[in-house]
Amino acid sequence: MKHTIVARVDNKPGVVSRISGLFTRRGYNIESLVTSVTGDPGVYHLTILVIGSEQEVELLINQLGRIMEVIDVHNVNEFAHVVRELMLIKVSCPVDKRSEILSLADILKCRVVGIGTDSAVFEITGDESKLDTIIRSFEPMGIMEIVRSGAIAIARD
Repeated sequence: MKHTIVARVDNKPGVVSRISGLFTRRGYNIESLVTSVTGDPGVYHLTILVIGSEQEVELLINQLGRIMEVIDVHNVNEFAHVVRELMLIKVSCPVDKRSEILSLADILKCRVVGIGTDSAVFEITGDESKLDTIIRSFEPMGIMEIVRSGAIAIARD
């Protein structure tokens, strides 16, 4: 099962490396790791997606909590939460197909962020399943490139 772990940590050199190293030493592959500053420049927000059982993730969270720079850490799957990811997708967009592709993008709620002579770049924000659906929808048009940010998460309550 996929778990979303959120941690607030001190903004100090090497903290993210120590945290990712913990996952590596335990044999877990990090699906996604996003770091960002918070309203306090001395604190970073980390969102980590990892696959494992409830017990395995509980053990990881306990071990993360022992790292001196970790302020707090929890599995947001245990709370009402919001998870989003940003994707940029470049699609082949020749002039003769442009209106069809732009109509599809509009239906899928994709924001046009760039149009070239033979391509269009769209921005999409949503959960993993929404982004995967959009990829499948654009595949027949010819996807040239995809860049995804990784998930960010926040508890609702």
